[in-house]
Amino acid sequence: MEVIRNIIYGLLPRPQLSAVASRHAEPAAKRLLILSRYPNPSVSYYLDERTKALSDIPVIMKGIDEGLEDVDGDGLFVIICRYIREPQLRWLEDRRGQLAGVAYFVDDDIPAVLTGDEASWPYKFTLLNLAVRPLPRVNRLLTHLWTSTETLADTLAKAGHRIEILAPMPADQLPISPEPSEAAPATLKMIYHGTGVHRREHEFLMPIVSVAMKRHTALHFEVFAEGSLARQWSRQDIDATRITVHPPLPWSSYLEKTTDHGADIALAPLLRGKTNNSRSDTKRIDICRMGAAAIFSQCPTFTRCAVAGEIHVGNTAEEWLAAIDQLVSDTALRLTARNATKESIGKMRQSATPTFPGIRFDALGDMA
Repeated sequence: MEVIRNIIYGLLPRPQLSAVASRHAEPAAKRLLILSRYPNPSVSYYLDERTKALSDIPVIMKGIDEGLEDVDGDGLFVIICRYIREPQLRWLEDRRGQLAGVAYFVDDDIPAVLTGDEASWPYKFTLLNLAVRPLPRVNRLLTHLWTSTETLADTLAKAGHRIEILAPMPADQLPISPEPSEAAPATLKMIYHGTGVHRREHEFLMPIVSVAMKRHTALHFEVFAEGSLARQWSRQDIDATRITVHPPLPWSSYLEKTTDHGADIALAPLLRGKTNNSRSDTKRIDICRMGAAAIFSQCPTFTRCAVAGEIHVGNTAEEWLAAIDQLVSDTALRLTARNATKESIGKMRQSATPTFPGIRFDALGDMA
């Protein structure tokens, strides 16, 4: 089965720069158009803050179901964030000669998600329809290709093609849940907010959380899951009054919930695998927003912006349980870990290029 998966993985199309475009210098851009499914985390993590640096440049944001009839194509630079539909693609093709450039941004190894066994079939269908099927036509337009990590760039790289890194760019001042009292609380909220694409991480945590909940009666656990994963969590030997299994929320609702309702301990496992190896460390941003003390997997993804005081452990049940035990019993350690992740967000921001790489804007000069 793995051999078949690898063959399909190799055959699926990847984003590539247009051979024609790569031989010509792009004109300066007068305005910016971002196409994506709104609202979504990719735009929040990578694009929103960078658009704020373009104070003199008109920025137009369109959902992939919206028409573009009111957009002036002359001197327009277009960013396709993961997805595009036929009407918008046709609009771009018809105005190719007017455009200042077209960039494609991707923050997942989409072929790995499609050939893996974690994502649901409805999600895979969405990826096939909106991210993979349009690629041959999209590639003929591309002047820029951006990925979220070096590892992801390496999986897409072709000889002579320029792939630039658009690392996560958190807000300068994240909204953060109120700081907890230094006094030992009567209850502690521990959370895992991985999506259904992280099935292996859910299944890894289930027995760990079950044991931790038996050891520590002050813990309440919150997880987002649906379908078979929600049923698996509900079947764990955990007191039903101390576990909350939420269905996944739309991105805007999730942002609101995690800003208004924080957490004490956040679990952030990441197991090795094709999909996970290309991921960035955006989970830090969510954890910081919730004001939680985090436990991270010891892996290159979370090592990137690690700072002293954070807790990074190997992917064994013993190490995760020991880390949970420490955080539950030590209020000062929770505060240290919480503050360390706030510091890591500053490091993440400092390590990110604050502009869109390679674009020249009329009002701002060369921003490469």
